[in-house]
Amino acid sequence: GNTASQASSTSLMVNGALGESITLPLKLPASGIANSITWLYNGTSLTFINLSGASSPKIIVTNPKWKDLLQFTSNYSLQLSNLTMADAGSYHAQITTQNSTVFSSYTLRIFRRLKNLEVANHMWLSKNGTCEIHLTCSVDNMNDNNLLRWEVAGNITIHEANLTLSWDPRESGEEEYTCVAENPVTKLSFSVSTWSLCK
Repeated sequence: GNTASQASSTSLMVNGALGESITLPLKLPASGIANSITWLYNGTSLTFINLSGASSPKIIVTNPKWKDLLQFTSNYSLQLSNLTMADAGSYHAQITTQNSTVFSSYTLRIFRRLKNLEVANHMWLSKNGTCEIHLTCSVDNMNDNNLLRWEVAGNITIHEANLTLSWDPRESGEEEYTCVAENPVTKLSFSVSTWSLCK
């Protein structure tokens, strides 16, 4: 209906790391006391929190398979632990007060942390005295969302895993090349210098 489309237009993008924890932050309404909070995942109710009863807050997990994965902060933000790829998707919080219902929307994306960034190099000296260098950058847990790039002298960026260059020590000073592997949950970098490769 109306509220879903309105909510999705202001959906908060949250990036989580596989196997780790994430919090979906909940803002309780400034005016009016919340009577209840319902958390939903892809449209299905996960948990109902009754705040108006005598023994409040009463937290009822409506989907048993989430029982051990869900925790709440003091303001009922949802904490998810031991994230799997299957936890990615659309989450909603429905807060009911005396006279209104407020929706908060979240889109959770899960990424693997990048590990073991390595730079392999192959160099040879040409007949005319230049140092020919071939560099290959690699990283574990690579997929389409992770970009490898080379940064040269801090300002030129080359979006490739492989880099081939000619360096003439008689004409140019030392140059540094940095391989960067980045996704929404990790940033790794490794630098090499022409001097160390060609000496």
